[in-house]
Amino acid sequence: MDNEILMNHLKSKSDLNLIIDEAIKDPTILNSLMSMVPTETSSLKYACTKIIRKVSEQKPELVYPYFENIAKWLHHKNSFIKWDGILTLSNLSSVDNEDKFKVVYEEYFALIQDPQMITAANVAGNAWKIVLAKPELEDEITRRLLEVPNITYYHKGEPSPECNRIVCGKVLECFDHYYDYSKNQSAMLQFAEEQQYSHRRSVVIIAEKFLKKHSC
Repeated sequence: MDNEILMNHLKSKSDLNLIIDEAIKDPTILNSLMSMVPTETSSLKYACTKIIRKVSEQKPELVYPYFENIAKWLHHKNSFIKWDGILTLSNLSSVDNEDKFKVVYEEYFALIQDPQMITAANVAGNAWKIVLAKPELEDEITRRLLEVPNITYYHKGEPSPECNRIVCGKVLECFDHYYDYSKNQSAMLQFAEEQQYSHRRSVVIIAEKFLKKHSC
């Protein structure tokens, strides 16, 4: 697929699945997409990062050679690219044979403290992928997730308890993925017990289901 055809497909949102399929068959397309992210001035760059993320869900080994490029997205001024970076790196952890994640670990999980709820929720909600791929990090990652109730997130410039509740729900969903392998099960259960009193009904439901599933 030459660049002109690729650009035409990118402009047609309905063609994104086609590009994903083609990128899996012809990984050179990924190179073209990656090169567009820092250079493209239009909204097409968002389609590029989305496609790369989608490919990483199906074939992370194809995207892994671009790990360092994607790590730069964690500090991108555009939130959509930042979020795609968070999700893509979590997908790449399963094939990280060179332990590249070690270099970005601190900056990645520091985003749990990001004032923007969606950024923190993306980290918390996908941390389980990293735990399962790198169980040696479980203690430290779980510790960071358990700190979420004490973090202040903002909505329209104001502290938002509701945003905090949403991230707490994501933490519970994350814990559910690796509870059986965790050395911190008692702390997870305590976290879930406390979330039963959340003012967000959906979080209460998640907590109740978690306790029903994992309590002895």
